[in-house]
Formats: sequence, C-alpha cells, structure tokens
Amino acid sequence: MNRRRFSVTLASAFGAATHGVGAQANAPYKIGATWPLTGPLATFTAEVLTGGQVAIDDVNRRGGVNGHQLQLVVEDSAGTPQGGITAMRKLAQVDGVQALISILTNVVTAQIPLADQFKVPTLSIIETPGLLDKSLYSFAHAPTWGIIVPLVAKDWKAKGIKKVYGLMLNNALGLLEGPACRAAAQSAGAEYGEALLDPDVTDFRGIVERVRDFGAQAVVVPGQGGTVEINATRQLLELGTKAQIYSLGQDFTMQAFRNGIGPYTEGMIFGGLYLDPNAARTFVTQYRAKMGYVPGTQTGELYDVARMIAFTIGKAGYNGPAIQHALATLTDFPSVFGGTVSMAPDHRTVIKAIGLFQVRAGKLVRLSTTT
Repeated sequence: MNRRRFSVTLASAFGAATHGVGAQANAPYKIGATWPLTGPLATFTAEVLTGGQVAIDDVNRRGGVNGHQLQLVVEDSAGTPQGGITAMRKLAQVDGVQALISILTNVVTAQIPLADQFKVPTLSIIETPGLLDKSLYSFAHAPTWGIIVPLVAKDWKAKGIKKVYGLMLNNALGLLEGPACRAAAQSAGAEYGEALLDPDVTDFRGIVERVRDFGAQAVVVPGQGGTVEINATRQLLELGTKAQIYSLGQDFTMQAFRNGIGPYTEGMIFGGLYLDPNAARTFVTQYRAKMGYVPGTQTGELYDVARMIAFTIGKAGYNGPAIQHALATLTDFPSVFGGTVSMAPDHRTVIKAIGLFQVRAGKLVRLSTTT
C-alpha cells in the first residue's frame, strides 16, 4: 500500500465511525501514554514520544478524526510497575482515555490486568515474547528479543566465540533475557557468565573486572537503553575490554545513546529494525524539522503506534472495546519499517526484516536478517 492510498484509507476510516464513548462535540480524542519521564530509563523519552506527537500532528493537520483533534496525554510511569499502574489509573479514570500507549516490560506486565479491567486497549513497544497472548486488551508493535537472540547466537557460532558474558538489567526484562542468552550461548557451544546491573549504581569497574576474569570474547547487553546500560557499556569499552559487544536492541539509532557512548559505538553489533528510507521519508523529514536530527528505531515504532491508534479510532469510534476489536483485526497497515504489518493472534504485529547490524565508520552495516 503506497502512501497516497494510505492517506485515502485514513480519510475514509476517520469519516466512517461514530463519536463513541465520552465524546462531546469537537472535544479532542485523548490518547494516553505512560512513559518514564523521570528515572534511569527516561534517557530516550523525549526522542521517542516526539515520534508519536509527529504522527498525531500529521493526523490533526488532515482534519483529525471524525472532526475531533487528537491529543497525546502523558503521565510519568518512572519506569516502575507501581508508577505504571498509578499513571494508567489517572489516564483511564480521570482523563477518560479510550486507548493508551506504553513501554517497558515491567510496566506493561503490571498494566495488563488494568487494561482488561478498564477495557482500555494498550499498544506498547515492548520486546518480550509471550507476554500478551493471554490478555484481551494489551498489544505490542516491536520485534521481540526472542527473534533477535537466535541471530546473535548464530553469529557467536560462526565466529567461534566460546566465552559469552551477559550484562543484564536487574529488572523484569533482564531476568527474562538472561536465561534466554544463557541457553543461546550453550546452543552455540559457548560458556556463559552474567552480572546484573543495579539501576542505582554508576561505577561498574568491578563488573568490568569480572568480565575480564571470565575471559569474555563477547558481551551481550539488553538493548533497553537507559543511563545504567549506557554507563556500563561505556566503562567496559573505556577500560579497554576487547570483547565484541552485542546489543539486543537497535539503540545505535537513538541520539541519546550515541551521545552517551560516544566513539565507543564503533564495532558494536545491534539487533533489531531499521527505518526504511522510502517508507519513512515523510516521517523523517517532519521529525528532523522538529528535533534537528534523524529519528531512531523506537521513535519510528511509536510513530507507527500512534497512527495505528488514530486509524482504529477512525474505523471503530472513540470507544475502548471497539478500538480493541479494530486492533485485534488490524491487517496490512503501512509501516515506516517498510511494507505492511498485521496483528497476529498473540497480539503482536508481525514485522519482517529484523537483522543484525554492525557500526562501521559510524554507519550501520547489515550483517544478517530474518528474511
């Protein structure tokens, strides 16, 4: 589906549905967002949320949805489960949002029961596999690390790496990714060691020594970003560690990550998506005009997410259960990552062309792909 056809499709959908729950004449349709505005996981917040705002601004310039402008209402989750619950309760019970955007495995896990209770669909950009398939109202648009880890293990095996060390975050994501990385290393014939990164720590020299003592040839980090992961990775490289660094996320595309790691990104290997230069052209132009730099992968995911929610509101009305049904049956939605995406039975979009990329001379070079 090309961009012109998509615009027509959006216009048709936005004019087709009734106003729905709580919609007063010309009142804005609010889309909620629970996001870490504070805390160590707030590193990418300004970059990523702006992607959603660019999408909403684009829809509003075209007349909004059924005569209503869209409004992004953000509450601070602080990157914690309790913070995510408090933020979601405020958005659903006070602001009356009928759809919500979220991020972070620990936050979304805590929000799943509330999404079902409030009948407010949540579309997140979390990467944990198997988390949403039993929830009626929770969805995700992002590649899972369950797809990326086997690609990394294949690279370990091809390079004859026998010693892998994991620097996992001491949170819900890290406690899931660690065992997966251990199993992947074993499948590649490698020994696996691990340390958990404490979010309250800034000096990781002790962990660097453990990596050296282990004799690691490869170090894998979660790819969630945040100051903890950035600081640990930078210190690892500043202190002369020669191990190949693998990230389970595409953080190199994020401005805050590149600024945090600096020149030490050279040679690092990242798993994930990359914006399609043709499909994302208009988005990149609009984003760069707003922020002064090119958007990254998570930013592109949120741009897609905001447009998906806008589309489903236009198709089904401003009503949580109706939006839920429209998301569950979403097909052939054009993505800034190229082609189209559809919602699978496990409540995740199916995204193709996930790969491994290495930084060479400051640019990402594709090493492998799933398609």
